[in-house]
Amino acid sequence: MPELSVQDLMDFAVRALEQVPDEQDAQALRQAQTPVLLEASEAITEQFADRRFNFCAIVNAKSGRCTENCAWCAQSRHFDARIEEHPLIDESLAVAAATKAKERGCSRFSLVTAGRKLSAREVRETANLVRAIRRETNLEVCISAGLLNEKEFRLLAAAGVVRCHCNLEAAENVFARFCSTHSFADKVKTLEAARRAGLQLCSGGIIGLGESEADRVSLALALRRLGVPSIPINILTPIAGTPLAQQAILEDDAILRSIAFFRLINPRAQLRFAGGRARLSPTVQLAAMKAGINSAIAGDMLTTAGTAPDSDKVLAKKAGYSFEDDDAIAFDRAHLWHPYASASNPPSVEMVKSAHDARIVLADGRELIDGISSWWCASFGHRHPDIVRAVIEQARQLPHVMFAGLTHEKAIELGAKLLQIVPRGLQKIFFADSGSVAVEAAMKMALQYQSACSQPQRTGFMSLADGYHGDTWNAMSVCDPKSGMHAIFSGLMQKRFFVPSPISRFDGEFDERDAALLESYFEKHGSETAAFILEPIVQAAGAMRFYHPQYLQHARRLCSEYGVLLVLDEIATGFGRTGRTFACDWAQITPDVMTIGKALTGGVMTLSAVLATNAVADAVSGTPPAAFMHGPTFMANPLACAAACAALDVYASRDWLSEVRRIQAKLKTSLSPFAGRSGVHDVRVCGAIGVVETDRPMNAARVQPEFVKRGVWIRPIGRLLYLMPPFVITDEELEILTRAFGEVLEAFLAGLYDDDF
Repeated sequence: MPELSVQDLMDFAVRALEQVPDEQDAQALRQAQTPVLLEASEAITEQFADRRFNFCAIVNAKSGRCTENCAWCAQSRHFDARIEEHPLIDESLAVAAATKAKERGCSRFSLVTAGRKLSAREVRETANLVRAIRRETNLEVCISAGLLNEKEFRLLAAAGVVRCHCNLEAAENVFARFCSTHSFADKVKTLEAARRAGLQLCSGGIIGLGESEADRVSLALALRRLGVPSIPINILTPIAGTPLAQQAILEDDAILRSIAFFRLINPRAQLRFAGGRARLSPTVQLAAMKAGINSAIAGDMLTTAGTAPDSDKVLAKKAGYSFEDDDAIAFDRAHLWHPYASASNPPSVEMVKSAHDARIVLADGRELIDGISSWWCASFGHRHPDIVRAVIEQARQLPHVMFAGLTHEKAIELGAKLLQIVPRGLQKIFFADSGSVAVEAAMKMALQYQSACSQPQRTGFMSLADGYHGDTWNAMSVCDPKSGMHAIFSGLMQKRFFVPSPISRFDGEFDERDAALLESYFEKHGSETAAFILEPIVQAAGAMRFYHPQYLQHARRLCSEYGVLLVLDEIATGFGRTGRTFACDWAQITPDVMTIGKALTGGVMTLSAVLATNAVADAVSGTPPAAFMHGPTFMANPLACAAACAALDVYASRDWLSEVRRIQAKLKTSLSPFAGRSGVHDVRVCGAIGVVETDRPMNAARVQPEFVKRGVWIRPIGRLLYLMPPFVITDEELEILTRAFGEVLEAFLAGLYDDDF
């Protein structure tokens, strides 16, 4: 068989990024000469692995008297290693160890306990230790506590644990040679239970037990199959009193080759230097870091000496790494809570330096084509010069003034511009801070209107299933309580009436069953309903579904007949996104109340508005307390109003609807091949919105780096992979965007992202 080249090895690793190698291909790596192996692993490390070196400190939280007979371990009661034994450490010692770890530059801290597993009492006590550590530090806490089950992991996760460490230790075919009290399968079961509990996985092994090189390759492959993102590599240190006390020391060449195998088979994983490296020379440790080691367990191990973080940092810097604790991202990870994200186990984020047109510029100079208009608000592109100029000029004169008893030119100008484009009959404008606040205000307005009309029993709201209207309390109450993102709060809010989503597609024929079903809801609940709130044409974040305009016409008719206000949420759909200025324009209707936001300022400032008919405003204003009882502090903020005035000028200055039609045509061409594919539930396009709904949800944290690697920014929502690009996107950018969308979707459908990385 011909000798493997560097390119052969790199090609293998690139394939391993997308699919798990088979055993035969992985074992073929052993044919490579060591210099070739190291050169290839170094190149793969530089190209795909994290270049920010991080440290995890550990503490021997419970030592000795372990019932298991792992041949390498001094903590087993089966052997006479004469180590210090102690029960679970107390809170002060745990906090002191964690504080010291933080001072030494560690970002993670692991509580390691001896024994087959913690008892129920010890799990509770450990949870208390974790809470104490999290009170005093921002370290990410890991746990190495034996063969716990999912329920126990969930209890620890609720206390603040983010990662489970459970080493596989050795390849499955040789594991029983070194341990007979539990099995390789027991280890895998534990890791799977931790993953179901929402914990990250950390699992590696020990090299130098007496296993073969083929066994080390098999272990690396087993970890790749499990999708383990953090892999500690221990080098056996023979300990007197254990069965491996006389085991020969593994040679440097074998150690470096092993690290290369782990890197080529697990190209993105954190390979973590763990026990046994202290005996290696600085030259060998440096070579190991270049070959793939990009993290370390800091300080002493459980029963053997380790190395100080400072010396590791010197070597890691020589190997070309930066350090997690040296950059702003580390502060972000430790202290800033991102939307729809865990605070204790935050997803990775990209540092943005600037943005322009349809592009987001990262701190390292890479540019990403924005496929979702920064959550749908930057419709006219990022940093539009006219909008930015307006904000700067306004800031020099009047950044803010309260809107109670005072007014200003930009609020008046904005109101006048809006009345020129909103549906005829909307005459009153109430400014708010954000989309969710606008929905809150609209719902309060509806209740106050019904009270003014001597209909105090009308306290209910009708909404569509699969709808989304925001994250504040009342806005959540009219979002879908089951399939939406607020299911955890269902049952805690006021009862709402959810009409099944229309089945009549936007691009199809209207199905009269939709009208009949809607009418039945009005017949049953109309007398107790204050308002029917829905997203016109496009059900956005809840489902990305597009329904027929005729449904809105029926909704308008029924609301008028039953004395129910029609509230249209145009926050996501306004200003051309669907191919009309407002989505309700497709049905040529005027709602009683309409909410707008997002693109209102071109994505430069936060601002929203509630528009109402004179009939609504007069009723509210003509009945005690003769005022609408709502008033955000930053209502009609002059900076935001200036941005919105400029954005509306930008909207009026160009035929944006033709740009939407151009985008729509490309989206249809690019996404239609996925229709009918296995794993795809539906494909749909409306205006500058394209959606592929899959049969199973995507892990956004897992696929997002894949989009970034391809130079685009796309963020899926559950089973919805969608595009909502800025209208300024060029044909070339749109081609790159849709190609990346298709490539990642193809890989997802093939099951290539079903791991933890």
